[in-house]
Amino acid sequence: MTTWRNKMGKPKLPAGAGAPVTPAAPLRRSQRLVAAAEPSGAQIPASSPRQAKRTPSRRASPRRIQSRGSNRRPSAAHHHKKKKNTPYFWGARRARSVLAGGGDNFPALSPIRLLGKKRRFHFCANAPAWGAKRARSAICCGGGDAKPLDPAPAQDVDWANLGDGPAGLIADLLLANDVADYVRFRAVCQPWRRCSPDPRAGGLDGRFLPRRWIMLDKAITANPRCHRFLNISTGESIRMDLHELAEHKFLALTPEGLLLLLHEPTRIIRLLNPLTRQLTNLPPVTSLRSMEEWFGIKVYGAGLADASTVAVCFSHPRVLAVAKPGDVCWTVVHSGYLNSTLPYAGRFYCCVGSRLMVLDTTTDQQPPRLMVAAERSSHIYFSQMSDSLHLVDNAGELIMVHRSLYPDSEHNYKRKYQSYRVDLDAGAFVPAKGFNGRAIFMGRRRTISLAAETFPSISADTLYLGYDFDESYMIVEYNDLADDSSDGTHPFSIVDCLSHCIQRNGEELA
Repeated sequence: MTTWRNKMGKPKLPAGAGAPVTPAAPLRRSQRLVAAAEPSGAQIPASSPRQAKRTPSRRASPRRIQSRGSNRRPSAAHHHKKKKNTPYFWGARRARSVLAGGGDNFPALSPIRLLGKKRRFHFCANAPAWGAKRARSAICCGGGDAKPLDPAPAQDVDWANLGDGPAGLIADLLLANDVADYVRFRAVCQPWRRCSPDPRAGGLDGRFLPRRWIMLDKAITANPRCHRFLNISTGESIRMDLHELAEHKFLALTPEGLLLLLHEPTRIIRLLNPLTRQLTNLPPVTSLRSMEEWFGIKVYGAGLADASTVAVCFSHPRVLAVAKPGDVCWTVVHSGYLNSTLPYAGRFYCCVGSRLMVLDTTTDQQPPRLMVAAERSSHIYFSQMSDSLHLVDNAGELIMVHRSLYPDSEHNYKRKYQSYRVDLDAGAFVPAKGFNGRAIFMGRRRTISLAAETFPSISADTLYLGYDFDESYMIVEYNDLADDSSDGTHPFSIVDCLSHCIQRNGEELA
C-alpha cells in the first residue's frame, strides 16, 4: 500500500479508504543501514519534508555507509580484489583476505618484500597461510590411506664393546675421583679391563693409592679376615676380605691407605693395597737384625718418601730406614727416637725432638738424609720426657699438635694441647686457632683429619683423642649414634669407631 502526502507533509487518504493510515515510526540507524543494504528491501519512509525530496528507489551506497574508524587505511587484500555490493558496517563480519587463507583459489602470500618505495607481494603457492591448520602427517594417524608408522624398535646396546676411546675416558674419570670406583669399573667385563691399565702392574703408582680410605675395624662376620674400610671424604663404608692376612703378620697402616705386612717364612716386608690387592715386595728385615731377633720387630711409622721410596720407622731396632722395590737391603737414615712421622706433599716428614725434619731423597750422589724443615720458637717449651708432637695433613695444610703436661694452681698436672700451622717457606710454627672447619682424631702414633659436614655427629674445629691415651677426661662430647650391626664388643658411634681405629699403628685391627 502506497502512502501519499500533501504539501504540508500530512498523509492523504486515497479514494475508497475507510480509515486514515498511521505514519510509520522512524527507524533506528542500524535498521536503516540493513534496509539500505538489501537489494530488494522496502523503501524507508521519510519522516520530514526534507527527506521526502529524495528519490524513493535510491539505495544507500556502501561507500557512504561506514562504521566508526572508517578513516582506517584499507588492507592490501582490498586493493588486490574487491567484492561488489559487500556491506561494511558496524557489527558486520569482514570477509577473509588472501593473507588469512580466504578467497577462492587464491595462493597464499609469503612475507612482504620491499621493492623500491612501494610494498609489493610475492606470491608463493606452496606456502601455508598464516593461522591455517597444519595437515596431519601419517605418523600422527592423519588423513587418507596413510597408515601410522610403527615406532623404531628398541636396539640393544652392547655396552661391553664401547671401544677403547669411550671406555678409556670413563675409566680415567673414575680413577680421578676414587680408586674404588675404578676397581668396580674394571670388574664389570673383560673388554673394559682391556681398555684400562691394570692397577696391580703399577707398583707404587700414586694414582691407585687409596688415600681416602682407612681401615675402621673388623667386620662382624664369620670370616675373621673381613674388615671394614671407611672413606673419610664421603662416609662410604665397604667390607673387604683380606685373605693375605692369613699368610702375613700385620705391622702398621700407612697414611696412603696401605698395609705394611711381614711375610714370616721369608722375612720379607710387603705393602698391600687393600682395594687393588697389589702386593709390593721390599727387602727382608734380616738386613737390620740378626736371625735370632727378627721375630720381635715392631713398627711405629711408615709411608712413601717419594714416588718409589718407602720409609719405615722401626721400633726394634729403633731406626729410620728406607728402601725401594727391588732393593736387596734397607738403608738406615737415622738412629734414635722419632716423635711423629707423616708423608706430606710427596715428601716424608718427622719430628726429632722439637724440630721438624724432612727426608731428602732427591740427590743420587748422596744417600738419603734428614734435613731441618722448621725450628720451634723460644716460647714453645718441649719436654722429651712428658711432651709429644703429632703431625697431620689437614686438607693440604700441615698441622702440628703439641701435647704437653703442666701443673695447675692446685699443683695437679694436666694435659694441654696446642696446634700450630707449619710454614715450610719460613721454616716456622704459626699458632692456629682452629682446623678450618674440620675435625682431627689424634692417637699416639697416627692422626687423621676429616670434614665435619661429612659426619653430622662430629663437631668442627675439634680435637678428638684416641683410646690409647691415658688421660682421664676427653676434651669433646661424644654423640652416640646407634648401630644395628654392633654388639657389646664394638663402638656405638662414628666417634668411638675413629677413636678406636687410630690406636697405635692399627695392630689392634688385625
